[in-house]
Amino acid sequence: MICVINRGKFIQIFVAAIACFPEFLGGVYTAWTSPMIRVFLSEETPLESGPMTKEEVSLMTSFLYIGAFMGSFVGGWLVNAIGRKWSFIVSMMLQLIGNTLIILATTPLLLYISRIFGGFIIGATFVILPIFIAEITQKSLRTTLGNFFGLSASIGNLLGKSLTTFGFYVVPATSIVCALIFIGCFILFPDTPEYLLLRNKPEDAEKSLRFYRAVPKDKPFPEDAAEEFDEMKKAVSLRNSNTKVTVKDFSGPTTILAIIITFVMTSNINFTGIRLTTSFTATMLKGTGVTIDIPLTDNIICVMQILGSIAAIYIVKWLRVRSSFLIFYILSIGTFFGAAIQYFLYESGHDMTPYTWSFVVCIVLVVVIPSTVINNLSMSAPSQILPLKIRGSVLGFLNTLGLGVAFFTMQYYLYLVDTIGNSMVMAIMGLWCLFALLFNCFFVPEFENKTYSEIVYALNHKLPRRFRLIPDREQPLDHS
Repeated sequence: MICVINRGKFIQIFVAAIACFPEFLGGVYTAWTSPMIRVFLSEETPLESGPMTKEEVSLMTSFLYIGAFMGSFVGGWLVNAIGRKWSFIVSMMLQLIGNTLIILATTPLLLYISRIFGGFIIGATFVILPIFIAEITQKSLRTTLGNFFGLSASIGNLLGKSLTTFGFYVVPATSIVCALIFIGCFILFPDTPEYLLLRNKPEDAEKSLRFYRAVPKDKPFPEDAAEEFDEMKKAVSLRNSNTKVTVKDFSGPTTILAIIITFVMTSNINFTGIRLTTSFTATMLKGTGVTIDIPLTDNIICVMQILGSIAAIYIVKWLRVRSSFLIFYILSIGTFFGAAIQYFLYESGHDMTPYTWSFVVCIVLVVVIPSTVINNLSMSAPSQILPLKIRGSVLGFLNTLGLGVAFFTMQYYLYLVDTIGNSMVMAIMGLWCLFALLFNCFFVPEFENKTYSEIVYALNHKLPRRFRLIPDREQPLDHS
C-alpha cells in the first residue's frame, strides 16, 4: 500500500510540474521585456523598421496584458465548457502562434500581435492552473504543489532575461519547443475527477482518480482515496445535475466571503507590484541613481526568486498558509517603505552613493518577497476556497478585472514615475500590504491540509454571527 501511495504522489507531482509549463512560459514573456526594452530603443534593435519609440515600447509591454485580459475572460468559460485539460491545450496552441510571430516580426506591429497571443496563456493560466492542481492532488499536497506556480514563473523569469544575451530568436524558439512538449504530454492525462463529476461522468471520474492516486482498476480504493471520492460525490455542487451557473450559486454567506478573499488575493499580483517589478526591474534599478551592473543585478534577482520559491515550499509547510501570508506581508511592508524612503531622498537631491548597499537590497527584496510566498499563495488559495461550480467564473472575472488594471499600470508606469516618483509608487504598494495584512488577520482562515467541507466550516466561523450558517450534522457544510 505504501508503494501505491508513493507512486500516486509521484504522479501528482509529475503532472503538476508539466501543468506549470504555461506559468513558466508566462514568466518568460513577462521578464523578456526587461532586457529587451533597452535593445528595442537602441540601434541594436532586430527590427528592420529601426529603433522603437518610448510610446511603442510601452504599447508593446501593455499588449501582453490585453491578451492576458482576453485569456482570463475566455479561460473562465473554457474550464467548464471543454474541461481543465483541453482548456490548457487550446491556450498553448495560441501560444505557439504568438512565438512564431515574434520570429517573423520585422516591425512593431507583428510584435504587438504576438504579445496578445502570448498574453492569452498568462490570463488563461491564472484561471485554469490553480483549479487543475487543486482538483488532481490530495489535500496534503495542494499547498505544496501550489508553490510550483511561483517556482515555475521564477525560472521563466530568469530564462526570459538571460537567454536574450544569446540572440533575439532564442527565447521564442525555446518557448515553441516547451509548448510542443507540454501538448505532447498533457494530451495523455485525464481531466480532473471533480470536473468529470460536475459533468455527470462518475465512471470517468473514478478512472481519473485511480490514475492520479495510482490505484489499479482491478483493486479497490485505499481508505483515504475512498473517503476523498465520497467527499467529492457528497458535495452539493457535484450532486446538482444542472451544471449551468446561476445567480443563486453566488449568494451563500460563505460563498460571498470566499469571493471577497479571492478578490483581495488576486489583487495582490497588481498592488504588491509583482507584475510591475518583474517587467521593469532594470528600469527601477536605473532609477536609484547609484552605479551598479544592472543586467547582472537583474539576473541575480531572478536567481533569488527561484531560491525564494523553493524555500517557500518549506516555509508554507512549516508555518502553514495563514501565518505565511501574515509574515510575508509584514516583510513586504518593511521593504516597500524602506525603498520609498530611499527613493524619496534620491528624488530630493541627496547623493545615495554611500547608501548603495541598502538601496539595492531594498529594491531586490521589493521584487523577491512578494513574487515568492505572496504570489504563490495568492494563486493557489482561491481554487481551494471557492465552490467548484463557480471557480472558473469567479477566477475568470476577477483575473480579467485585475488584468485590466495591469494593462493601465504597465502602459502608464513610466509616466507615473515621471509624475509622482518611484517613492510614491513604493509607498502605495506598502499601504496595500498593510491593508492586506489587516484583512488576513480578521477574515482569512487556515486551510492548509483541510478538506473542502472543513474550509467552509472555517469560513463560516469568520462571518459575523448573524450571517453564520447552522450546519446539518449529518451532511458536510456547503457554501450554498
